[in-house]
Amino acid sequence: MTSSYTYVSHTWLPMSDGARLGARMWLPNGFDGEPASTILEYIPYRKDDHTVARDSTLHPHLVEHGFACIRVDMRGSGSSDGVLMDEYSEQEMADGEEVLAWIADQPWSDGHVGMIGISWGGIIGLQMASRRVPALKAVIALGSSDSRYYDDAGYYIGCMVGQTIGWAAIMLGYNTRPPDPIHVGDSWRDRWMERLETAPMYLGRWLEHQRDDDYWRRGSISNDHSAIEVPVYLVSGHADCWPNTVSRLLEQLPGPRRGLQGQWCHRYPQMAVPGPPIGFLNEVVKWFDQHLRGRDAGLEPEPMYRVFMQSSVRPASFYDERPGRWVAEATWPSPQVIARHLHLGVGSLDDEPSDADPVSFSSPQTVGVHGGEYMPWFAFGPGPELPDDQQAEDEDSLVFDTDELTTTIEILGNPRITIEVASDRPQALVAARLCDVWPDGSSTLITRGILNLSQRDSKAEPNAVVPGNHYVVDVELNHVAYAVPSGHRVRLALSTSYWPIAWPAPTTTVLTVHPQTSYLSLPVRSPNAIDAPATPFAEPEPPGAAPIEQVRAHHENRTTTVDPSTGDTVIEITTDNGRDRYTETDLEVDSGSLQRFSIHPDDPLSAKAHYSWRWGYQRGGWQVETTSSTTMTCTETTFDVAAEIIATESGVEVFRRQWDESYPRDHF
Repeated sequence: MTSSYTYVSHTWLPMSDGARLGARMWLPNGFDGEPASTILEYIPYRKDDHTVARDSTLHPHLVEHGFACIRVDMRGSGSSDGVLMDEYSEQEMADGEEVLAWIADQPWSDGHVGMIGISWGGIIGLQMASRRVPALKAVIALGSSDSRYYDDAGYYIGCMVGQTIGWAAIMLGYNTRPPDPIHVGDSWRDRWMERLETAPMYLGRWLEHQRDDDYWRRGSISNDHSAIEVPVYLVSGHADCWPNTVSRLLEQLPGPRRGLQGQWCHRYPQMAVPGPPIGFLNEVVKWFDQHLRGRDAGLEPEPMYRVFMQSSVRPASFYDERPGRWVAEATWPSPQVIARHLHLGVGSLDDEPSDADPVSFSSPQTVGVHGGEYMPWFAFGPGPELPDDQQAEDEDSLVFDTDELTTTIEILGNPRITIEVASDRPQALVAARLCDVWPDGSSTLITRGILNLSQRDSKAEPNAVVPGNHYVVDVELNHVAYAVPSGHRVRLALSTSYWPIAWPAPTTTVLTVHPQTSYLSLPVRSPNAIDAPATPFAEPEPPGAAPIEQVRAHHENRTTTVDPSTGDTVIEITTDNGRDRYTETDLEVDSGSLQRFSIHPDDPLSAKAHYSWRWGYQRGGWQVETTSSTTMTCTETTFDVAAEIIATESGVEVFRRQWDESYPRDHF
């Protein structure tokens, strides 16, 4: 192992059209050492401030193991040139190809490049692999998606999402921040104005594409899994918003692959929340040792899939750690996981079909307020982002329970419900929750799924339901590993609403379920299952010494109240992200946000989602701030969006831009 490296805080990567992308580099043994295999992280999240803390652990650890590391800001982000016009655009991917080729051509590079990243960084790594870029030899993708429409920001697990409207709002703030004058010089202001004047409102674009069309398929590797031939290590968590990708790609990818699914949220596993964390960077080194440098890292006998089997736990909106154990499957799908059908009865889940009569139900629009955040992240510290006790949600839902279990059931995979259902309205959704019910009635959410009934046959060609007609539909719930113990019950809860994760249907809906032809398919891991041999995880790596001084601490306040004047239930999250000084460049950054969701329990058209973000940057006499806000409301036929950007310099407003737009509802 080497013990020294050269750190380059900023360099320019030239693109063929004359644009430049900003990068940081960590090079082993300086510029005069032997050529090294390189690990690339290519993301739009500001290398000089926003990701400095995480970068100070990841890349120095890898360079100390002899890899060169390069962290590149995408075009339009950080101090790179241009404007970030969209997610996963052709420009972004073309730039990525040039970045990989540039790395392979450097004197310090041996021509072998691996990509690592979480979220956007993981998705672009998979996309680059699907484009078969010659220099790219291996990928590690964390918290990622292979299907942008179903699993990405706009239409998460099959619904128009109220809460992920926030992602568009976040990006409106991200994309209008200035480049840093210390890197771009006097042109910083012109470049900032270019972003402010031309950065698009992503939400409007997503509302123009409410079907799974070519817009979403661009950048979705699910179009052709066979295009990815390089080795891929897939990682996610049960508490992540993308828990389905690992198992799905283990089944679909043709080349060498491994999967890791822990109990954590949208984070790297060495920083896992909930814990316990693992020594994930040791896993990264082994993967790239074998697939970039051709060293035998002992991966061949390792199981294809390692997954954390969560033990039963009392419901809570935050856990320091989740109890459980690691299990390992030699292959996936696993022959040790067998579907157990539990048939709907009179409020029951039974091993045999029942003769129960049809049952009708309609949920208050407020079902879902105990569902936590769609993407728990804990970016600025602990907070109540996970689902809490589901009893209140269960009371307003149609529920079916097993008898008390006489043995533990270990669920591993995607539960699925098949129901015969009729609706009294042409637009409707059904939300399904699987819960672990304790002897005292406490209800812990295991997993959930949502189906827009207009998309029962196709997400590309939706069809309204005919009121009164019967349809047999499947609702897939998110992938999970969870052990329900003896003495507990398994509950299936169905609702016609799930706010604010799902935007409500335009009218109050009554659904009728026919239990005789409906059942829950539960993927049960055999009680005699044998774990494939697996090397124990190393202890988590300690965080690196980040060049950051805290000036003001993070603070967050969350409330759920009922407005006495309107009867609306209001969820409000006010966050002060604190103020930090980046000692390397003497840059101070502070930010804050407000999220507010409101709805009346009897009126789906009262739904309102509001987000605002503030970003401030200061160094000496240079002081700039951008604030952005996005508000979405609806009518029975439209989604209505109001958005605004305001920019100030030294406290004086220098720019303002507004949107006030309406989009037809397309089967939502």
